[in-house]
Amino acid sequence: MTALLTSELRKVTTLRFWWALVLAPLFVALFAGTFYAAMAGDIEFSGSKLTTGAASVGLFVAIAGVALFAGLFGAINSGTEFRHKTLTPTFLTTAGRDRVVTAKLAVTAAFGAAYAVAVEAVALICILTFAGGLFEMSWPVAAMLAAGVLTTVAWSLIGAGLGLALGSSTTAAVALVAWYPAGEMVVTAVLPGVGAGALTQLLPTAATWSTIAATSASNIDEYAPWPVAAIALLFWTCLACGLGWWAATRRDIT
Repeated sequence: MTALLTSELRKVTTLRFWWALVLAPLFVALFAGTFYAAMAGDIEFSGSKLTTGAASVGLFVAIAGVALFAGLFGAINSGTEFRHKTLTPTFLTTAGRDRVVTAKLAVTAAFGAAYAVAVEAVALICILTFAGGLFEMSWPVAAMLAAGVLTTVAWSLIGAGLGLALGSSTTAAVALVAWYPAGEMVVTAVLPGVGAGALTQLLPTAATWSTIAATSASNIDEYAPWPVAAIALLFWTCLACGLGWWAATRRDIT
């Protein structure tokens, strides 16, 4: 298994996409952290819904942004091998496809966690630099950071699962980009009309934002409560990985 993990790691680090994808969320973290930290003294939240102050909004935006790019990383990392047919020799020389898929998902999750840590570090540095005494490290902040790692890893695995299930990095990436910012909004607008409005909080993107926000916000109708949101996100993660696993272990790769 160690050899497989090393192989999967080398497949990622010898290409450029892994660091190219993290540049955009790092820029978002830099901008959001700086902007909201600078505005913290002028923004007040009615009822103190955000216990960590307005500056923490920058951290929320940074985490929400990196989740999408982690998903794109997972989709490209898993789907590209079908395009270039590099999975064929790997499957043929390994005792069981399950081990290959396990290693690929493990490496994908590790990079997802690394994405989250890097983006959170940049956002925190900016917030602490420009917010002054309006922002302080606390348990809610620590919980938000942990939730950020959880959600980013989840989306990296969702992307990997889609890439494996669809057998195409392009199709999986387009599906993620279409769904995360806009597609879910359409579904959210339709569900109440068919009597399923309660499900809108459990959709992947909504569950992601709710998981992050639940660490610092309370009594906000748009957010599903903890741990419902986290459980919903883990459900979508398991569903995507399960479909990808099933497809990858049964697809004809000759």
